[in-house]
Amino acid sequence: MRENNRNIVVQVENRSDNDGFHIYLSFSGQREYLMTHRHNGLLYELLKDGAVLGDMRRWKTGDIAGRIGRSPRSPRSGKLTNMVDYLLVVIDDYLYEREAC
Repeated sequence: MRENNRNIVVQVENRSDNDGFHIYLSFSGQREYLMTHRHNGLLYELLKDGAVLGDMRRWKTGDIAGRIGRSPRSPRSGKLTNMVDYLLVVIDDYLYEREAC
C-alpha cells in the first residue's frame, strides 16, 4: 500500500441520540464515513478536534495521556492506547480496500 497519509485527518462527530459517535476520514477536505463507535468519552475527547493520521501513528502512551490530561501511568491511558491501535488497524483495512477498488 502506498504510504501517502499526510492529508488524512481522523474526525469524530457526536450522534444526536447520545449513544455513540461517528468516525470520519477527511481526505484533503473530502469526508468519508469510517464507522460508528459506541459512547467512549476518552476516545471522543482525544479525537474531537481532529487528528492527522501520520501523527496518530507516532503517538506513544505518554502523548495520548497528555492530550486528554491524564497520567501515562494511569490504567485508562493504556486502554486508550489499545483503542487507538485498534482504530489504526481499522483505518489501515479501510485504506487498503479503498486502494484496491
